[in-house]
Amino acid sequence: MKYLEDFEPGQVFRFRSAPMSADAIKAFAREWDPQRLHTDEDYATTVHGSLIASGFQTMLEVFRPIMTGFMVDVANIGGMGFDNLRWVRPVRPDEPLDIELKINSVTPSRSKPGRGVLNYSINAKNPKGEIVFTTENPVMVQRKQNDTV
Repeated sequence: MKYLEDFEPGQVFRFRSAPMSADAIKAFAREWDPQRLHTDEDYATTVHGSLIASGFQTMLEVFRPIMTGFMVDVANIGGMGFDNLRWVRPVRPDEPLDIELKINSVTPSRSKPGRGVLNYSINAKNPKGEIVFTTENPVMVQRKQNDTV
């Protein structure tokens, strides 16, 4: 298990998302974001050059490897939100995303000594190396020296 003290500003962790097929993009969109640019390939091609994934699906696909390959081993108390969330470019079918998580700050709590805030940023890039998604995330994490939450 990784605790607040196991992180330091500047640390970088890398992940890769699975590519989303056109069928997966359309299926997600039909249920969660049924805009034509996510469900109608002909229309999306006239507007964006191809079908594009919903930003919400992109966010979930970016976070999947982070949650399953990183956060499961962190003494996470809970997320505190998303800051500066941006969908910079569309994500197209069959594009895996290269994801970089960078630790920005590690701040022990003054009022609750058993915890602190880990702030990290995420950048996801398409196969061309273009940034498609960014966000900053503060998360409350337990400290080693005091397991009291």
